Amino acid sequence: MHPNANEATPFRFSTSDLSPQERMAFTRDVAARIYMRLDFEPIDDSPLSIRVERHAWPSVSLIYCETNPLSFLRTPELIRDADGDFRFIVGVEGARYQFASSGVEETMDGSEGALLFNGVAGRVSLLGACVCTAMRIKRDRLAAAVQGLDDRAIRRPERASEPMSLLRGYAALVRRLGPTADPALVHQIPNHLIDLVALALGPTEETRMRAKSGAARMARLAAIRADVLANLSETTLSAKTMGRRHGVTDRYVHLLFEETGQTFGRFLEEERLKRALALLRDPMHASKRIGEIATAVGFAEHSSFDRAFRRRFGDTPTGVRGRHASDGKE
Repeated sequence: MHPNANEATPFRFSTSDLSPQERMAFTRDVAARIYMRLDFEPIDDSPLSIRVERHAWPSVSLIYCETNPLSFLRTPELIRDADGDFRFIVGVEGARYQFASSGVEETMDGSEGALLFNGVAGRVSLLGACVCTAMRIKRDRLAAAVQGLDDRAIRRPERASEPMSLLRGYAALVRRLGPTADPALVHQIPNHLIDLVALALGPTEETRMRAKSGAARMARLAAIRADVLANLSETTLSAKTMGRRHGVTDRYVHLLFEETGQTFGRFLEEERLKRALALLRDPMHASKRIGEIATAVGFAEHSSFDRAFRRRFGDTPTGVRGRHASDGKE
């Protein structure tokens, strides 16, 4: 467990850090009840296995939980804390989940989101081994962003909506990039997360306009960047193909990247060259020819790869591979 008051540093907890004898009691009494204000119950007889990562800001927390089948509960005892905030299930990878409270019971696919009110007793059951991404949002911040926010136990956004897709992509990006000390970004991330939740639930007009130029653009950029990184080997990658995949124009793709100070073309080339450099230094790929590596990272022509590589790293691919091999023998 690594608690830290610095908002830029995530809190992490894993049952694997504890002895089998203390896992259940410590996880329930400290990790769950103190840090998450929840109780839990295993659903089956499998050994308790939980890994939690929490990124916290004053107005919102973003939580990633990898677990075997488990139920999280807001018990009558816990709701005495007068916590009127909300939890939002962003998604559950690997399983369905079920919510039950006050006579309401709903079972949802992992791709479906749900807003849950902390002020009522309830249970969320993760019905299989999974990774759950969730948020805890301050009531006043969400009420200012969502039309007609009320205290119903559960509120579900439109299934498979674009805002939900953007929110999942943005949440994944925050985890992948890790903590940041950039004051501007530290301020923007919680605002973007809340605005994306509001877009999924029904935003106020002010939130809609703000998100259009802020959260939605950043989330779309994150989705496009992730798409590029996952498909660097495709030689036909371009702003046009990315725009077509993500339902925007190629000009919009160019504008998104230009706002970061880097063009789409430069981003694509830089990531391909970084991938090539990693392959050249990897002993597992020592038998691959330079042309094969060029193709593997999306360069259609060996000559253009060689020129770009020398321009970026000041040496040929062959030279870098040879120097790295020599260094490894010393």
